[in-house]
Amino acid sequence: MKRILLAVCICISMLTGCNKIMEELGLGTGSADEGYNREENAVKLNKETAYYNGFLGISYSIPGNWWLYGVNEDNTSESSGDITSDTSMALNYFQFGSYDIQYVELLSFGNVKQSTNDNHLGFEVSAEYVDGVDSTAAFMQYFEEYMLEPAEGTEYALTGSDRISINGKFFELRDYLADREGDDDYKIITLTCPVKEGYFLNIYVDYWPNNTKAQPAILDSVSRNLKFY
Repeated sequence: MKRILLAVCICISMLTGCNKIMEELGLGTGSADEGYNREENAVKLNKETAYYNGFLGISYSIPGNWWLYGVNEDNTSESSGDITSDTSMALNYFQFGSYDIQYVELLSFGNVKQSTNDNHLGFEVSAEYVDGVDSTAAFMQYFEEYMLEPAEGTEYALTGSDRISINGKFFELRDYLADREGDDDYKIITLTCPVKEGYFLNIYVDYWPNNTKAQPAILDSVSRNLKFY
């Protein structure tokens, strides 16, 4: 599945788990260490910065002092209301199995850039339109057909799921363990909800397993910084 990481997750350049996606999209690849050490590619924000997509009806604010790995300026704007139709966006079209997909890359960011820091959280915010998929459950089935497919020496295992409310929307919350052969494992949390007829917002967060405070920190960050309008 040609995710960003944000083209979203989706993705721009975060963990090795995004390498398959980046290869398919021609965004470059790297080792886990290279995925974190992006001082030359990431921008440290000196203040909280909000990005908007009026067509999807969402905004996401990146906290000050976090690192911006990538933003798709065709699909997001620092001005509310600039992106107001699907014809205003840069859409990625592809097929996965029997699915026809439109992928909306938005932004990618994290709170640290060093691989040695156990507190790393790497966020990818994206949206997808999948032909014939009209429910969150159906979207997650499609997502997991890709996500849980062993790739590049990595096997993905679902380790928990829940349905939660964030800012008036119900999200499907799922967490996974990425078991990497001969390398450090890492964990993934995804938060998914419908935001526009046919479009599903997907927030994909990766972190090291020994970061035991990751899940509440992720939910707090999303609750504070994701807005619907």
